[in-house]
Amino acid sequence: MDLGSNVLWSSTFEGNNFLEWTSLDPGAANAMPSPPNTIEVSSTYAHRGRHAAVLTIDAGSDGGQQNAGLTRRGSLPVEAYYSAWYYLPRTITVGTFWVLFKFRLRTDAADPASDDELFDLDLVNTSDGSLALAIYDHRTGANLALATPDPVVPVSVWFQLEAFYRNAQDSSGRLTVWLDGRQVVDLEGPMAPTPWVEWDAVNVGEKLTPSTAVVAIDDCAISLSRVGPTGTISE
Repeated sequence: MDLGSNVLWSSTFEGNNFLEWTSLDPGAANAMPSPPNTIEVSSTYAHRGRHAAVLTIDAGSDGGQQNAGLTRRGSLPVEAYYSAWYYLPRTITVGTFWVLFKFRLRTDAADPASDDELFDLDLVNTSDGSLALAIYDHRTGANLALATPDPVVPVSVWFQLEAFYRNAQDSSGRLTVWLDGRQVVDLEGPMAPTPWVEWDAVNVGEKLTPSTAVVAIDDCAISLSRVGPTGTISE
């Protein structure tokens, strides 16, 4: 990526595997339950290069949460930029929720049993059926107010989600989110109760129509400086 030494980690999937995620402890790439949900590296979609991760879930009307995702946790800095590119092959009608990007927390940094949810970058339907970005704060049980209500997410076009997350336990904490370089939220204040950080690039849904939802993910990065929509991970 054209960010010099500020890049802490990146994933382009050009090795045709998930080792960029799973070789780091702790890191993960999995689908649950599997089947019906799957995760693979494929040449069907690619933002740049030849490969991308393809996460597929089958989230029918039975109401069960379906999961496929990529995870970095624990060894992450208190302050960093998190970026990933996404491709949605088709539009979806969202029943309960559809999540693409997550931050999670621990109430006790040393205890995995204390893992909990924090922020979800969700997709919701607008009145005309388009997909728009929403950001759910699990601490309050409500969506954050966005700078522009219902920022529309493109279908069949690669788009970038990027977040600056400063996981401070005081008023210096901050979450800023951009969609294709356009800022959609800037939240200040205490974040998680401990410095422990988890970031997930995911396809997590419940009650979707059609029930089979595919998300391609590529060119992921964690950096000390802004990636932005023109950032390029070298192959």
